Amino acid sequence: MNSDKIKYTHEINFRYGWLSTILEALETGFVSVSDMQKDIPWFDGGWEMEYAESIYGIVFVSAQTYILGTTQDINKIRKITGKKALNKIVYYSDDCQPWCNQVSRIRLINSIANYYKHQDEWVEWPTNHTTKDLAEIGIVENTDFPCYEAALKLWQENDIGKLQNLSQIVSNWRTHILSQYR
Repeated sequence: MNSDKIKYTHEINFRYGWLSTILEALETGFVSVSDMQKDIPWFDGGWEMEYAESIYGIVFVSAQTYILGTTQDINKIRKITGKKALNKIVYYSDDCQPWCNQVSRIRLINSIANYYKHQDEWVEWPTNHTTKDLAEIGIVENTDFPCYEAALKLWQENDIGKLQNLSQIVSNWRTHILSQYR
């Protein structure tokens, strides 16, 4: 058995640590925004949502990085074991807690991250995989705070500021697809 095969026999989720650290830091952003609302008279709920939207956008981009890295990890393992690499959408579509529509939680995370990264480039709402996935779960062109709405789809509103919920979702997904596709 070569050293690469031994190396991947006991796969470690090293991505989880950095994602958790990023999410923990971003949670403090919510505290700062809340403090601004207390200290600045004109800083109302609308401004608070604008700031929160950016925090959620960055959160989803961080999770997207974790997700993409996971697909690359699995494809490296597959290559070492003589299996063909699969397209990332195959992995994104397979979820240990599937929804009733066609969009998995992971596809939602990927799509909302793409939305956040590219929305300023869009002259008008495009017709692409990102917007199709978002529309499947009710996020459309006139949705006021798409990133916040995506967070509401993924975890309960009373936990909306607890970003570690997201690390749990993607970590559980990673475990699931490793068991399915390794």
